[in-house]
Amino acid sequence: MNAKQRKWFGISTSVIVLAGMLSACSSAPKEASSSTTAGATSNATPAVSKDPVTLKVEVFDRGNAPAGAGPVDNNFWTQWIQKNFGDPNNIKLQFIPVPRNQEVDKLNILMASGDAPDLVFTYDTTTINNYVKSGGLTDLSSLIDANGPNLKKFLGTDVLSYGIFSGKQYAIPAKRTLQYTQSSYIRKDWLDKLGMPVPKTTDEFYKTIKAFKEKDPGQTGGKVIPYDFSSLDGTAITTPGVLISSFVKKLSEEDNYALSTSNYIPELQKPGYKDGLQFLNKMNSEGLINPDFALDKDGKSFEKDVANGLVGAFTALAAHPNLMGTGNVFDTLKKNVPGAEYVAMDPFTNEEGKSVKGIYDPIGAYIMVPKTSKHAAEAVKYLDWMSKSDVLFTLTNGIEGQHYTLENGFPKTITTDEAKKTFYNNTDIAIVINGKDFGSQEKNIEATSLAFPNYKELAKQTINNGLKDGYTIPRFDRPIDSEIKYGKTLKDKALEAVVKSIMAKPDDFNKTFDAGVQEYLKIGGQTVTDERRTAYKDMKKK
Repeated sequence: MNAKQRKWFGISTSVIVLAGMLSACSSAPKEASSSTTAGATSNATPAVSKDPVTLKVEVFDRGNAPAGAGPVDNNFWTQWIQKNFGDPNNIKLQFIPVPRNQEVDKLNILMASGDAPDLVFTYDTTTINNYVKSGGLTDLSSLIDANGPNLKKFLGTDVLSYGIFSGKQYAIPAKRTLQYTQSSYIRKDWLDKLGMPVPKTTDEFYKTIKAFKEKDPGQTGGKVIPYDFSSLDGTAITTPGVLISSFVKKLSEEDNYALSTSNYIPELQKPGYKDGLQFLNKMNSEGLINPDFALDKDGKSFEKDVANGLVGAFTALAAHPNLMGTGNVFDTLKKNVPGAEYVAMDPFTNEEGKSVKGIYDPIGAYIMVPKTSKHAAEAVKYLDWMSKSDVLFTLTNGIEGQHYTLENGFPKTITTDEAKKTFYNNTDIAIVINGKDFGSQEKNIEATSLAFPNYKELAKQTINNGLKDGYTIPRFDRPIDSEIKYGKTLKDKALEAVVKSIMAKPDDFNKTFDAGVQEYLKIGGQTVTDERRTAYKDMKKK
């Protein structure tokens, strides 16, 4: 990303910081289509293992399995993978569940104990940096050359470069086909009752949610939550970060590198961030946000409130299965409140009128092989098999006639109860990709929206809003040691400062925020900023 693309910056879009250093390094699956089965055992597959091998693979457990689907470590797709990859290669796949909202802490424990699976992954950049620095990862450079021709072709040089540290391929980044993150939503039926348009600016948004509070168009009996969000630590799908970042001022490239943070550490030092928090403080004092937002660590209370028709507006991940997937939040809302409908909005504008928001890098999760693994070659072979076009298409879309039908050349999801039992967590199974790849952004958006047949246009609009005026956080070509050392402590302190600032009495806001920033700087925040500034200057000299 060039300097012009880095003009606007707000809250970080990475994932949570790791604590501590490493001490050591259902129903039976139906037959796949003949083309997919052939692809799974084609001549390009590396040599079969002579002796039986057990390959352990991490898988996220999001606690969202439909009834009858089977556990995340033994279901339709784990069995399909065993049949189409494991059996032909004399490899036994063992999937190791890790709770999504505890993934970094759980992974740190597994890595430190030497009991980590052969394939692990994380979105957390500080975790990666710490593992690299601690010598906990296998250098995959030669293994990819020997066992990953399909993997190299699919990912390409640019994506793979994100996994290179100090000249060695310590991670295999997944390919992210669409970089959107957050989009905002608002109740259209409430707007219609009040005769109000979808807000297009922050001021219009404020007036609208004030009206939601005062007139209660949803007839909630005073339970209305005009604007809702949950925990701010990046573990839930919802956040006020887009609103806050719209207050952040323009920065020089050097200041942006120095004052940015990673892994959902609130960027307290950026000019304007305080103004964003003060706006939320004002909203809180007027009863316009959920007063218990800080207690909702996993976002489940937020989702329940939306499903029960209490929430007027919110900002969350765009086109997300928890919201738009069949049988999830929006479907439940329609059952609970007939006529209820959310539409997309993009109102949080900065001083230039842009709706800035953080977006993802062109990569997804970092896939790694721990140094303790004895099956690194088999791990790369597994990823190579997964990267074949027919295998990847099946893993990301299902089996035609069972999980999708074709619509204008794109797979359209089948939403029967039987289909849902065998197709719900495939984004966590197909770990080499985030999204669907059809060759262009426009096609990828179209294909992604078809995964939500009841909300196709809403999904498409939220994706476009999520990409508009998006920015990525600055990336250094080396770890920032002080972030590794102080990251967890700083994150906790910064989140504490944010929560206290939002919930403070308006007259106490300034002293509450300022005291939080001073403490943050004292316990390591200033050291991180200084090191990031030095790293930026060193990078510019190269």
